[in-house]
Amino acid sequence: MSSRRVITLLAVLALLAAALYGVRLLWHGLSTADEPTYLETVAARTTRHLAIPHQARAEKNPLTPTPDVLKEARDDYQAKCAVCHGVDGSGMTAVGRNLYPKVPDLRAPLTQDLTDGEIRYIIRNGVRLTGMPGWAYAHDEQSDDSWKLVLFIRSLRGLTPPERVQQAQTAGTAHYIGSKACRTCHAEIYERWRKTPMANVVRDPREHPDAIIPNLATNNVSKFSLDQVALVYGSVWKQRYFTKIGDDYFPLPVQWEIAAHKWSKYLPGPGTDWWTAYYPADYMQRPTGPLCDGCHSVDYNIHTKQVAEWNVGCEACHGPGSEHATSPTRGNILSAARMDYVAASDTCIRCHSQGRPPGNPIEGKYYDWAVGYHPGAKLQDFWKLEDHTLGQTNFYYFADGTAHKNRMQGNDFVQSVMYRRGVTCFSCHDVHGTGNYAQLRKSADKLCLDCHGPNSLNGPRTATLEEHTHHSTNSVGSSCIECHMPKIETEIGDVKVRSHTFAFITPAMTDKYGIPNPCTTCHKDKTTAWATGAMRGWDERSPWRLQ
Repeated sequence: MSSRRVITLLAVLALLAAALYGVRLLWHGLSTADEPTYLETVAARTTRHLAIPHQARAEKNPLTPTPDVLKEARDDYQAKCAVCHGVDGSGMTAVGRNLYPKVPDLRAPLTQDLTDGEIRYIIRNGVRLTGMPGWAYAHDEQSDDSWKLVLFIRSLRGLTPPERVQQAQTAGTAHYIGSKACRTCHAEIYERWRKTPMANVVRDPREHPDAIIPNLATNNVSKFSLDQVALVYGSVWKQRYFTKIGDDYFPLPVQWEIAAHKWSKYLPGPGTDWWTAYYPADYMQRPTGPLCDGCHSVDYNIHTKQVAEWNVGCEACHGPGSEHATSPTRGNILSAARMDYVAASDTCIRCHSQGRPPGNPIEGKYYDWAVGYHPGAKLQDFWKLEDHTLGQTNFYYFADGTAHKNRMQGNDFVQSVMYRRGVTCFSCHDVHGTGNYAQLRKSADKLCLDCHGPNSLNGPRTATLEEHTHHSTNSVGSSCIECHMPKIETEIGDVKVRSHTFAFITPAMTDKYGIPNPCTTCHKDKTTAWATGAMRGWDERSPWRLQ
């Protein structure tokens, strides 16, 4: 067959294929919800690759991933990229999944195998005929944040198969070495962490003479001496004092309420925590090992009653670090940032929740923490959140399922839309330490507005924040957390902490179920009927949401 005939035949076949493809498109219609075909995917990626100048591909990132630079990069990513790419880079967002072509998973090899220069070029110039905009500043080649964003995108990279194998092997061979060993390589993070409540929840008064906050001489509830105190627990809301007998610690029957500046009795009574049914109402028969120490230490051993380290040290979240300290790699240490959103948040939920081990009792004892759990494991195998019956208020929950007491942030959070969308605890908090309350990455309202600014796809759907809140700028009523995270969960006495369902509790729910609502909690001189009536006049608010 002559070459002319071959060329003609190939042309006819190409035309036929194009015609069939066109018929298919017409038959099925054009929808951005569809997955691109293989041909489109290959063509698009090839075109994108060819469109990046060789010089740009060869560029090297001049920045190094220091904690400060990564923090700035993360903030920029949240502001510009997360609405499409997701807070974790997965692209599993309402926008990302409905673009055509789909937003890529930034964690996957197809992105991570690009050079730094290629990623930067895409960030600066965008990709034509897609939803990817260009973020370059006009006439400015160097002062934009694109290199920082490249560093952040690199930090999203998942573990490679060899790294996963190494991680599995390390789990069986590594041992605990203590947080101080991490200081050598992570000095800046260590210095921040050691000032946090996590690092100071348990203190020995002989090592830390300033550990005891009140003057013991003022204690008129249940006297004890400094010599009796082996460990001091707490420094934010309350402080308790544990004495040691043999290998066990026992709580003294008194506590210091920090906000109220007063002593009060400490002995949980029947009908409060579930475990009170299994321990006598005698503080000397309630050892802290089964009831407290698993969350206030690293690797509490239920057999030896020893800990690898008191307080919530580095290895409580990152796993045993001996092999990582000897030869640091991504594969021989755990990081919640490289876990799926469930396992990532479980790292925190295991202690910031109310529940019990599903296998209680364990060797004849009832434990109030997730015995056997380690970061990266499936928490559900070791911990069962307290059950709730809708419409019923009890020690743990209000009638709608909102927590009734503190240390239930996890019980709240797993009910939230935020959790279902892949937001994690550390999307908002940095347990390594920040200058903000509760180790928030930013002040609370600034953090909320990163994702929920006016006219945001995530709401509120108003042009300004004031139109949404119907309160003046910078007032309490315009604060996101005052309405969506009200202080209604009892910590101690009259001290309340914020809920973490992020749901708005209406005045009508107060009438029906007795759940405190943010309107009359703030406007104490007003009634729930007044609050409901006021909101009915808010045109952008659905009346059905007020029931």
